[in-house]
Amino acid sequence: MKEFLGQVERNCISGALVLLPLLVFFVLLGKVWKFFQTYGEKFAHFLRLDLVLGKYATDIAGGIILIVLIYLSGYLMRLSLLRRFTKWVDDKLMIFLPGYEKNKKEAEEKLKGRKKKPSSDLPILLKNGDFWQPAHLIEEDQNGNAVVFVPNAPAKDQGQILIVKATDFKKLPETTLGNLDNSIKSFGKGILSFK
Repeated sequence: MKEFLGQVERNCISGALVLLPLLVFFVLLGKVWKFFQTYGEKFAHFLRLDLVLGKYATDIAGGIILIVLIYLSGYLMRLSLLRRFTKWVDDKLMIFLPGYEKNKKEAEEKLKGRKKKPSSDLPILLKNGDFWQPAHLIEEDQNGNAVVFVPNAPAKDQGQILIVKATDFKKLPETTLGNLDNSIKSFGKGILSFK
């Protein structure tokens, strides 16, 4: 029974973590769309589109205003003053909205249609006192130093960057980075079989 209640609690927390950003996104989207509908209604009435298209004129005119505004904003981004202001706003949003930077980068990649380049990181086990910790080998130099990334479970993309000696870790040549990341997501399940 205790295990069942623990599973229910984990599922509820996971569900809330999934739904909360979606809820915030749709609330913001609704407010933005309502703003453009308000001006779309005035614009449609001014051009007498409401007589021709009826109730859909508000949505169509609001959508046209939104598209024109997006296009003009893209054109204005060429101005350095506006670019600096946008960067300042981005910096402030990164402070106050957790996950903003990651989501912004993902959105930019999707908009630009770029594919992520394959990672050259290698899976390793890092010596940590008497223990071994899963990590990514980022790079090595000729002096025997290495940069490693130690992820915080269960998030594979958050953690610490450390500079260590090459003797403080062992490579896992038969293990893929994807398998290591999946194991980190599941709190270490399967790591004992890695080679």
